[in-house]
Amino acid sequence: MKMMKMNKMIAALAAMMVSASAMAQYEGTSVYDRVGHGNDSIEALGNLSMLGDYYKMQNWKDAYDCVMPLLEKAPLAQVTTYTRGEIVMYQLILQSETQQDKKKYLDDLMRLFDIRMEHVQELNSFSKPQNQTSHGAVLARKAYYYSNFGPQVYSDYSLDKAYDMFSEGIAEVNEDPTHEVEGFVLDQYFKTSYAKYKADQDGFREQFLKDYLLCKEVCEKMLEKANQTTDEAQQQKIVAQYDPTLMAVEHQFAESKAADRDQLIAIFSPKVEARKGDLAYLRSVINILQNNDCDDTDVYFKASKYAYDLEPSYNSAIGMAQWTQKQGKHAEAVQYYDKAIELCTSDRQKARIAMQVVYALARSGNGSAVESYLRKAEQFDPSMAGRCDLFRAQNAAMKKDYSGALALATKAAQEDASITGTVSRLKARITEAQARQAEYNKANAEYKAQLEKQQKLENFWKGH
Repeated sequence: MKMMKMNKMIAALAAMMVSASAMAQYEGTSVYDRVGHGNDSIEALGNLSMLGDYYKMQNWKDAYDCVMPLLEKAPLAQVTTYTRGEIVMYQLILQSETQQDKKKYLDDLMRLFDIRMEHVQELNSFSKPQNQTSHGAVLARKAYYYSNFGPQVYSDYSLDKAYDMFSEGIAEVNEDPTHEVEGFVLDQYFKTSYAKYKADQDGFREQFLKDYLLCKEVCEKMLEKANQTTDEAQQQKIVAQYDPTLMAVEHQFAESKAADRDQLIAIFSPKVEARKGDLAYLRSVINILQNNDCDDTDVYFKASKYAYDLEPSYNSAIGMAQWTQKQGKHAEAVQYYDKAIELCTSDRQKARIAMQVVYALARSGNGSAVESYLRKAEQFDPSMAGRCDLFRAQNAAMKKDYSGALALATKAAQEDASITGTVSRLKARITEAQARQAEYNKANAEYKAQLEKQQKLENFWKGH
C-alpha cells in the first residue's frame, strides 16, 4: 500500500514537472517562434492571416481550409485557431445539406477539441488570462457539440458517451474554484441527463436528482456573482447566460416528475436505514430531499437524525428543527434552527440558512417567525435584501395585496440584479391576478347593483 502511494506521488510530481515545463516553454514567445521554420512555417503564417480575413467576412468554407492545416502542422501558433475554428465548423455543420458533409465537419470539430486538450497547457502559457482554458472546459464543450449534433449525424451516437464526456469535463472544471461551467454547457448537460432519466427512470433517478442540484447550484452561484460585481456590462452578461439556463433546468426538472414524493420515499427509505453510518451519503440524501419538497417526510427526518448523531451540520440541524416542529415542539425547533446558523462558517452561508428557515416556517404556517429570520438574513448578508423582498412580494401576492406585492417586487429587482428574470415573471403573474381580481370586483359590483335594482322594483310593486 505504501509503495502504491509512493508511486502515485512520483507520478503526480512528474506530471507537475511536465506541466510546469510546458507552461514555461512558450511563455513570452511570438507566433513566429511557435510555427517552426521552412515552408510549413510560411504556410502557417499565411493561413493565420487568411483565416482572420475569411472569418471577418464569414466565409466559412475558405476559413475551414485554413484551420485544418494549422491544427495539423502548427497547433501552437495561436489560440484563435481553436476559438475561430470552433465557430467555423459549427456554421458549416448548420449550413451543410448532406449528412456526409455534416459528419465530416463534426468529425473535424471533435478533432479540433482533441488537439486543443492535448496542447492546453502550452496554449495557456502564452495566452492572456481571459483566453486561457482547461482540459475539463474543452472536454465539456466537445460534449456539447457531440450531444447536440451527434444524434442526427452519427449512426453510432451514444447517449452514455455524451453523458460521460459531460460528467468528466464538468467534474474537472468544478475542481477549480476560479472557474465555473458555462451556461450553455450546463443546459445541454442537463438535457442529456434528462434523456438518460427518461430511458431508465428507476435506475437513473438518483443521479438525475444530483445532476439537477449541480446545475441549479452553479447557476445560482453565478447569479449571486453577478449581483456582487460593480461592472454593469459584466453583470448583464452573467445574468443573460445563467438566468435562462436556470429557468430551463427548473422547467425540465418539473416536467420530469422525478421528484415525486412517493417515489423518492420508496427509493431512499431502505437506503438510509442500510447506510445510517455513512455520513457522506446521508448528507447527500438530506440535500436531495430538502431541494425536492420532501423535508417533511419520515425518511428525511431519519437521515437528519442519523447524520446529526454522527456529526452535527447545519443541514442535519435544520432537519432536526423541522422534525421537532412537526411534533409541535416549536421552542426546541427554533433552538435547532439557531444551531444550524451557529454551525455555519460564513455570514453568507448563515444568510442562506436563515432563508431556508424562512421557507420552512412559511410551509409550516408559522408566519409570525418568518419576518425575524428575513431580517437575520439581511443582517448576515446585506446582498440578500433583494431575495428577502422577493419573498415578501410573493407573500403579499398570496394575501392578494397586489399593489404591495408589485412595489416589493420592483424593490427586489433594484436590490439584486441576479433575480430580475424571476421578478419579471412574478410581476407578470401578479398583474394577471390583479386583472382577474379587478374583473371579479367589477362583475360582483354589477351583480350587487342588479340585485339592489331588483329589490327596489320588488319593493315598488309591493307598495302598489
